[in-house]
Amino acid sequence: MSNDLKWMLSSDQQFPYQDDKMIELWFKVMKWFKPDVVDYLGDTDDQACYSKYTEGRSAEFLQLHKDDSRDLIVPMMRHEAKGAREFYAKTREMLPEAQLFSALGNHDIRIFDYIDKKLPDYAKDVTPESLWSLDSLGYEYIYYNELPKRRFGDIHVHHGISIAATGSVRKDMEDLQVSLIRGHSHRIASHLVTYELRNNGDGETLRGYEIGHMCDEKGPGMKYTQHHDWQKGFAIAHIVNDYPHVQMIHVAPDYSCVVDGKVFKL
Repeated sequence: MSNDLKWMLSSDQQFPYQDDKMIELWFKVMKWFKPDVVDYLGDTDDQACYSKYTEGRSAEFLQLHKDDSRDLIVPMMRHEAKGAREFYAKTREMLPEAQLFSALGNHDIRIFDYIDKKLPDYAKDVTPESLWSLDSLGYEYIYYNELPKRRFGDIHVHHGISIAATGSVRKDMEDLQVSLIRGHSHRIASHLVTYELRNNGDGETLRGYEIGHMCDEKGPGMKYTQHHDWQKGFAIAHIVNDYPHVQMIHVAPDYSCVVDGKVFKL
């Protein structure tokens, strides 16, 4: 991989339940930082209307569109994905030459599970391209059921598998035995462990990072839990000699943050 790259990563925007101020701050930092690489680590799109929790209820997709003709199904699914698609597109517009990547999360793929179960005839028409224009916009991507993708140096990325009271990334690291940056938990945390006897006695340090969220935890889509032990934030990294130097960026309640010594405020 190339050296001396700048990398930005975020997760869990969960359109249409995004925090608009977080999105504004994200792009403000991006405009200044000018990353060479951007990774979105899942649940960019919430897809609540395809969730098993909405089945048989008024918010379920087929209940919302029960009076529509069948030829409107795919266009309406694309319409449901509008917020996430515009977010992906704005990133490409801002960074026309950047390497862009998306690790689709468990919420992003709700629609594909729903199609398989209830509308299998439409499976070939409902894709990451038809929903979010990922191919047209030049994104690489993996599905949630795939293993983490190695990106730079020792670092792999994925949406995240484990959800624990504390240390979700630690559990994924122990299971997968790789250094990992992930989302999914909506928390900010890091965990490092060194195995001194690996690499012929030179040792190996595995690194894990959970990078927070960018959704509105008080919004209607986040009421599935009463207690939000979540933190708003994202991550950046400078990749030097193929080694990512990762920095966790916690966003303060007033939507300020500090990136490479520069203060950002809305």
